[in-house]
Amino acid sequence: MAFSLELIALPEEADNLIRTAQRDKRTFEHRKETFELRTENSAENAAQQQFDLAAAQAQLTAVTATIASLPEGPRKEEEITKKMALEVRIRKINESGSKTGAVAVIEQEYDADLLERQITGIDEFITSVTTRKAAL
Repeated sequence: MAFSLELIALPEEADNLIRTAQRDKRTFEHRKETFELRTENSAENAAQQQFDLAAAQAQLTAVTATIASLPEGPRKEEEITKKMALEVRIRKINESGSKTGAVAVIEQEYDADLLERQITGIDEFITSVTTRKAAL
């Protein structure tokens, strides 16, 4: 965007504009870093969830096989209870995975990209104002 930098008549005006832009840039950089950390954490969480899901499913398979081989009695009932707990655990992992899924990660990356573009625009603005200040 073209700015009406010829309206800057005093170096102090340029300094004020530069300070404002630098403050905005720090704010955007902080927000961008926050989005990047969230994205990184989401990706790590997704990997951990996949690991937890695979482990729970393997345990469920083993418990199901054990139940089939046991005679009726308290031991079989314990294994059935374990199976139910594993089914609940798998369901919870799947539910939490949908909350922090791919769409959330991509949205965070998108937001970080928008902030990066704003930071680039601020840098260009600061350069332009600094050039105008030097010409005064």
